[in-house]
Amino acid sequence: MNMKVKGPCIGCKKSFTSAKGGLHLSACSKISQFLQKSPSSASGYLLKVSSAEAPAIFWMFLTVPSNATLHLLDRFLRQTWLECCGHMSMFTIAGKHYSSYPNEEDLSMRKRVDKVFIPGLNFDYIYDFGSSTDLKIKVVDEVEQCPQKQITLLMQNEPPPFDCERCKKSANIICSLCGETICNFCSERHSCVKEEKDTYMLMHLVNSPRTGVCGYEGNDW
Repeated sequence: MNMKVKGPCIGCKKSFTSAKGGLHLSACSKISQFLQKSPSSASGYLLKVSSAEAPAIFWMFLTVPSNATLHLLDRFLRQTWLECCGHMSMFTIAGKHYSSYPNEEDLSMRKRVDKVFIPGLNFDYIYDFGSSTDLKIKVVDEVEQCPQKQITLLMQNEPPPFDCERCKKSANIICSLCGETICNFCSERHSCVKEEKDTYMLMHLVNSPRTGVCGYEGNDW
């Protein structure tokens, strides 16, 4: 996909692509003012999170306080983008695996982020080891102040403008079998619907890299 989707800064409201969002957030004075409004603050990190498959389409920037755990980040990613059926998830950081259900080989997500994060660090995250959704995460920078005990979303992609594969008008449905995007009018004529003689595979498009996967509903377009 060659599409590049912009998203607005929560501070100044200007929109940027994922490639320029990090530089803007590090320099935006209104972001600093926004983060310092919290009555309880701590140092932390600015993270960029993006879909491994479509990084220019599905992405977000957020702050994580330094005393937070990987479990808090996992919970945020699930609630914001991923959760559907309580699947297993895992961070892979510097060759070590931090699992939501750790075993003898994996480590716990109770690890504090300041024990593993440094600026410039790139690491991976996976949700659901069956119909998996893979994310790439980068520690963009350190921040002097951010709200404690919570993750703060600073910038996120707007809903991508997908077209209907048949009529080229705006799509609001995705086929979970073939991945095609279609509109309501064309949905009954979709090839998978004709072949299966059913519409079970048709799902609403949502602003998430998990759209069309494993019954994920999220928020409608």
